[in-house]
Amino acid sequence: MGVSYFLYLSCLGLAITAQDQDCTRPVGSPNTVLTDNRDTFPSGTTVTFECVTGYITAGGSARITCTAGTWSPLRLTCERRNCGSAEEVENGQIDYPEGTHFGDKLVVTCNTGFTLVGRHEILCGVNGWIDRLPVCEVVTCSSPPPFVNGSFSPVRDTYNYGEVVQYKCQKDYTLDGSKSISCSENEQFKPSPPTCVKVDCPDPLIQNSEFVQGSRPPHGYLATVTLKCITGYQMTGEGTLTCQINSQWSPGLPSCTRGPGPTTPENNKGHVLRDVLISLGVTGAVLLVQHFGL
Repeated sequence: MGVSYFLYLSCLGLAITAQDQDCTRPVGSPNTVLTDNRDTFPSGTTVTFECVTGYITAGGSARITCTAGTWSPLRLTCERRNCGSAEEVENGQIDYPEGTHFGDKLVVTCNTGFTLVGRHEILCGVNGWIDRLPVCEVVTCSSPPPFVNGSFSPVRDTYNYGEVVQYKCQKDYTLDGSKSISCSENEQFKPSPPTCVKVDCPDPLIQNSEFVQGSRPPHGYLATVTLKCITGYQMTGEGTLTCQINSQWSPGLPSCTRGPGPTTPENNKGHVLRDVLISLGVTGAVLLVQHFGL
C-alpha cells in the first residue's frame, strides 16, 4: 500500500504541475487583438497579435510565448492610421475639422459661384479616404427674358457666374433700372432686368403762370421747365420742374395765388383827404365834406 500511495501522489503532482504550466488567454496592449480564439494555452505555445481595424503596426514584435504559465511581454505597438491630406479641389477648399486619421472626416466647400457635385464629407477608412473627392462646377444662369423696346448683349443660352449683360433702349425710350445685370451664385441675374419706358410728362399748365424757359412738348426724361406767376400773383412751391421716369414732374406742380394789391386811396384815405382839404381851402373843404358825407 505504501508504494501504491506514493505512486498516486506522484501522478497527482505531475498532473498539478502540468496544469499550472498552462497559460490563460493573454491580454494585448492598447489597440491590439489576439489572432487565436482559444482560452487556455499549453506551455511553449506562441501566439500572434495584430492591430485592430484602423490601426497599423508602429513597431515591436507581434508574437509572445507561454512559458510555465507566464506569457512573454508583448512588444507590438499600434498607431491610428493617417490618411494624410487629400488632393486639392479646384475652385473649392478642403477642411479637416477632426484631423486626417482613421474615422475622421474631411469637408469640402466650393467657392462662391460654384456648386458642389459629389459627396460633401468623406471618411478616412482602413485603406485611405473611402470615396472620390467631389468637384466644384461653375454656377450658370439661363438667358434673360425677352427685352421689349430694347436689346441686351451678349446674347447666349447660358451665362457663367459673374458674367455681365448690358442693356440699351430704342430711340425715344428710357431705361428704367440698372443698365447691367450679372449672373449670381443662386443662378439668377441680379439686379432684376430693367425695362424700356416711354417718358412723356404732360405740359405743366398752371393757372395764372407763364413759361420762363426750358423744355417744350413732348417732355422727355429729365426735361426741365421753369415757370413764374403773372403780375399780382405769388407762387407756392418750386418754379423749376424736372420730368421723372414715371412721367410725372418733380417736385409737384406749384400754384399761383393772388398776392396783396398796391396801395390805393381807400387804403390810405387819411393822408389823401388831408392833402385834398389843404389844396381846396376852407370853402372847398366844407363842400367836399357835405357832398361825400365825410
